[in-house]
Amino acid sequence: MADLAAADLLALARAAGVTIPPELLPEVGYTLNAALEALDYAAIPGLAEVEPLPIIPPPPAGHPSPGE
Repeated sequence: MADLAAADLLALARAAGVTIPPELLPEVGYTLNAALEALDYAAIPGLAEVEPLPIIPPPPAGHPSPGE
């Protein structure tokens, strides 16, 4: 997998609602690209079939979301 460029990192951060300060962008890029490269070597059977879970689960029914 090719390394993610700065524009890719910013797009991912924007989609996740995260702001990356410009001075930290190179460090975030090195770290994320290294993590992705390490995952390429992790041969975990069936990993591609596992559905990802949300980082923040939705509130229980009947409870308002934060900010509502």
